[in-house]
Amino acid sequence: MSEFTDFSKLIHDRYNELSKSELFVVGNDNKVFSEEYLKAFPEGTDPIFKTATEHDCTCCKNFIRNLGNLVTITNGKVQSIWRVTGAKYPYDVVAKHMDEFVLSQPITSVFRSQEAKYGNEQNLQHLPDGNVRKWNHFQGLVKPLHFTKEVGTVVGAFNTGAQVLKRGLDELTKDALDTVLDLINSKALYRGEEHRAAVIGFHAAFTEYHKLTDADKELYIWSNATKPFSRFRNTVIGTLVQDLSEGKDIEYAVKSFETKVAPMNYKRPTALITQGMIKTALATLTELGLESALERRFAKISDVSVNNVLWVNNTAKKQMKGGIEGLLLESLAKPAIKEVKAEDIGIDDFLSKILPEATSLEMIARNSQMSNFMSLTAPVHEDSGKLFKWDNDFAWSYSGNVADSIKDRVKQAGGSVVGDLCCRLAWDYTDDLDFHMEEPGGSHIYYASRRSPNGGNLDVDANGQDGIRENPVENIFYKDKNGMREGVYHLYVNNWNRRSVGVGFEVEIEFAGKTLHMVYDKVVGEDKNVSVAKIMYSKKDGFTIVESLPTSTSSKKVWGVSTETWTPVETVLLSPNYWDENKVGNKHYFFVVKDCVNPEPTRGIYNEFLSSALDPHRKVFELIGARTKCIESDEQLSGLGFSSTRSDNVTVKVTGTKLNKIFNVNF
Repeated sequence: MSEFTDFSKLIHDRYNELSKSELFVVGNDNKVFSEEYLKAFPEGTDPIFKTATEHDCTCCKNFIRNLGNLVTITNGKVQSIWRVTGAKYPYDVVAKHMDEFVLSQPITSVFRSQEAKYGNEQNLQHLPDGNVRKWNHFQGLVKPLHFTKEVGTVVGAFNTGAQVLKRGLDELTKDALDTVLDLINSKALYRGEEHRAAVIGFHAAFTEYHKLTDADKELYIWSNATKPFSRFRNTVIGTLVQDLSEGKDIEYAVKSFETKVAPMNYKRPTALITQGMIKTALATLTELGLESALERRFAKISDVSVNNVLWVNNTAKKQMKGGIEGLLLESLAKPAIKEVKAEDIGIDDFLSKILPEATSLEMIARNSQMSNFMSLTAPVHEDSGKLFKWDNDFAWSYSGNVADSIKDRVKQAGGSVVGDLCCRLAWDYTDDLDFHMEEPGGSHIYYASRRSPNGGNLDVDANGQDGIRENPVENIFYKDKNGMREGVYHLYVNNWNRRSVGVGFEVEIEFAGKTLHMVYDKVVGEDKNVSVAKIMYSKKDGFTIVESLPTSTSSKKVWGVSTETWTPVETVLLSPNYWDENKVGNKHYFFVVKDCVNPEPTRGIYNEFLSSALDPHRKVFELIGARTKCIESDEQLSGLGFSSTRSDNVTVKVTGTKLNKIFNVNF
């Protein structure tokens, strides 16, 4: 029986390899698999022993009926435990037959078990003649990923996720998803912003799913049954998409949605857009001669008069309307920025006292200023008429498409970003990474003890107690250092549940007005600790990093601009509503940056910009603005913008004939 011993080892090793991943059950009757196993033996290779064949034993049946019908899904392909090489006759024939049979069966469930193992490696049988016979069998240990005492609950939840995902992907329609996104983007849906990420996530899954064959669709369902979008159909926003997919009137569907999420006294300020409203709005545009004004593009340097800028370098001056020729400035190198000493100055003093003396200007776009990226927009047709409240045809659009900073992600997750010490963890896969802080005196902040007597608080626990998130973050913060005990605070990361092939994480530690960024770019093994930092706190000296992962500014490429480094500024100007003699609405300060190119179609029309003559049609223009975007262009005026109504700052380096200094400009 040495051939069987070798064969059982091959099957055992194959099972161990596959069980590192999610396992699924195929077929509806596990008894069939042990029967098929016996049928697979060529005639004469499974002799009778006493009353049954040699391979018809309880141990092997136990293994085959519980583990022999398992498969994994790897790179969109099903793999069975019977796909082995090197088995000797007749077991090579048996393995091939079982592999084909298992793969012919449909997946019916995820695998979970409350048994620790199935089968038995060997046993001894005492024969009547006094001899002892050793029998070898199949055996397999159930891995922790698949072991649970609550089999029915866990399997039921997983299988329900698969069923809900399949119904959603099969029953919901692209038109309904697009309509809901339009409603959210046009702010026509109460608290719609809260659901944008969920709709976009399901929309991406929907698109991918409907490119697949029917067989691959089934595998996609099982592979994604625990993804955040799997239960989209059963959410409140999914119900709205379902109603629209079934052809229900948009007014009825939205009213039904609002009944679930809005307060009892909520009333929509205006009706939803109808075809009649669209026709009336278009008639007004025709009457005012503004049809062509809807066509928008990115503004170019040659569009702007030199009279409407606060500062411009000599290279850009030559391209402006009314500009004068100047000397070409040499490109300045971009050193890696660690920390800069800058003099604080208000924006008004900077514009009146410093900027007129500048011959060149550089700035640092911070990772925390992703939402400050902006683009100027212009009409395609110069004679398009007055569309806006001011006397020119220019407008602007702030970014809504660049990646959020870790700080923004924590805010979106409901975490606090205000405190004397803030520690933020971010990653981009489904593992349950946990943030830990061991405090002086023995206190320990983590998922099971989220508050400490020192004032520490873990208020976000992604992919764990707070559920799976699209952009997972965790957040430990101390609001008031005066309540903190002096000593060393040890911050580390633990991988509580390894669910994916994701790698690494990022951490931000913020205190005393500065932010340290750390990147760990290796796999975090399950139940392994990665030390991030040891932070010394004393009432005299405040916070000091004793040891840590390497700190990094982690420069990112956004619209062609490297963040956290010096980058040349081409021009500084006010928003178009303050050009010439205009003074309409809030003032914005725009720093147009060299080589900054917005890669996305960008909105050129916003309701708050529109002429009062178009006020009766504001709801229609919300939709028009969302659908008449500026197409991508390499030639544009893009950079960072700062509103006069919002506290913010920018670090700039000013060079002039009598000036070479770094300022922190405050708005």
